[in-house]
Amino acid sequence: MTRRITTGLVAGVLSLPLAACGGGDGEASDGPVKIMSIGSFESSVFSTPQVASALQARISAMNADGGIDGRKIELTICNDKFDPNEATACAQRAVTEGYVAVVGGASPFSPQFLPVLEKGEIPLVAGSASSGAPELQSPISFPINAGAPGMSLGNGRIAAAAGNNTVVVASDNEGSQTGADLTIEGAEAAGAEMTKVTMKLGAPDVSATVASVLDLEPDAVALQVVTEDALKVVKGLRQAGYVGPVSGPGSLFPPASLEALGDFAEGVQMTSRTVPSTATDIPQVQQFLDEMEAEDPDAQPDDLALNAWTGMLLLGEVMQGHDITDGASVIDSLTDVDEPIELGTVPDYAGIPDTPDAEEYPRVPEFATVASVVEDGQVRLDGDFFNPLDG
Repeated sequence: MTRRITTGLVAGVLSLPLAACGGGDGEASDGPVKIMSIGSFESSVFSTPQVASALQARISAMNADGGIDGRKIELTICNDKFDPNEATACAQRAVTEGYVAVVGGASPFSPQFLPVLEKGEIPLVAGSASSGAPELQSPISFPINAGAPGMSLGNGRIAAAAGNNTVVVASDNEGSQTGADLTIEGAEAAGAEMTKVTMKLGAPDVSATVASVLDLEPDAVALQVVTEDALKVVKGLRQAGYVGPVSGPGSLFPPASLEALGDFAEGVQMTSRTVPSTATDIPQVQQFLDEMEAEDPDAQPDDLALNAWTGMLLLGEVMQGHDITDGASVIDSLTDVDEPIELGTVPDYAGIPDTPDAEEYPRVPEFATVASVVEDGQVRLDGDFFNPLDG
């Protein structure tokens, strides 16, 4: 999803760890544990500085508590600049410089960089699955939730709950179209019919799109567009008198976007990788917020940030007590999970399933998404995690 968020934080985070580079023969068992994150942290199209803040927040807290069996953790943020070649170069660097894991980034280019990590036996932990199924299928990938595919499928299921006649609005780019097709699949799994309406990416005027949607007299409208377009379409629908449900992946509606929508955000429904960061009755959510506040009070605590933070939480848990020397040793620790690990923000992690919930996504421990809704200007958790493919 496109986010034009650029802050001074990104440049600072990018520069700090890059000086700490080791050789390519693996980590010494008494040296620092080197972790990388690959993602579009800063670009003219898609920027996620909050993910860098979330990872560093968790690692700072872990290091203050003794690190991994007394070893400090070093984080390198490798910015792919929204370029597949840069993403691949990041993965190559992870292999040659002795990183033991890649964790929690948000990159649309995992099909390009995953083969490099596979060859180097370096695990990808808690990827956002922003590029869809490949991150949920690779033998070195250890997702903690259903990622973007689960959110899109759940988007369709939420829309279907309002009635049989539904619409999905999609941008005319590949990612949005893929998400829209999954949204249709989710709606159809719930017994509803869904019509796709495609709009031009970044269109300054969405009145024609709004008119096309309203002509279909939908029971619900699902969105699979970029954040900026989501704001325009929601506002356009409400101003045109549409009062029915509007839904979308949670990544379309970060806190800043909901604030920009104001009263137009009321009743918007979302599906997310994680519980919303407003669910502070969950101890791990409050811990995330406290650590983010300590690391960078201006960082956006959205689902991408919480996903990355949770991935680092899991990685810290599984590495403790293991002899971590290279990527293969981390893979061993991840496959050595013998009882579920409580993460709070996502379903408990029980390892790669022998029989997956969804055959197309075999690496997902529990194929599920969770819903939330905007009420009185606040995002509220709306039920438990659910499998959007259940009939």
